[in-house]
Amino acid sequence: MDPIIVPAEPADAAALAALSAEALPPGWPAADFAASCADANRAVFKAMDGAALAGFVVLQFAADEAEILSIAVAMEMRRRGTGSAIMRAAAGTCRERAVSSVYLEVAEDNGAALGLYARHGFEVAGKRKDYYQAARPAPATALIMRLDMSRVTAHGGWQEGSIR
Repeated sequence: MDPIIVPAEPADAAALAALSAEALPPGWPAADFAASCADANRAVFKAMDGAALAGFVVLQFAADEAEILSIAVAMEMRRRGTGSAIMRAAAGTCRERAVSSVYLEVAEDNGAALGLYARHGFEVAGKRKDYYQAARPAPATALIMRLDMSRVTAHGGWQEGSIR
């Protein structure tokens, strides 16, 4: 069963920061999540599995583009469709805001995330060599990925032929 995706509120900031630190060390501070929840140019959604926080996404909007600033799924909720549910919610919000392209960056060695993004239509648009250096044994290249929103249907699904 998919988790329920709802807008996050500033009161959720501590829980979002804890999940961020677990999934993406060192993570974002709670103050950044609280500020993002209150920012009209951002959207923060949380995935709930009952009373448990299963994941989140932070989107930023500028003109007709959006960027996924952060996305995480709790360890115990991975491989259960939580990431896909979050991606569908993000796509729906982007469609509502008339976004034409969505961008994100991901470490080239993050196979699970790359698979999720590719399944949802993202394609590599560029690279930043040795971009990730903190909290790693060796630098990693960042991949800049882009989703063409014309490939996303009105209900947040992916048009036939858009997934490879």
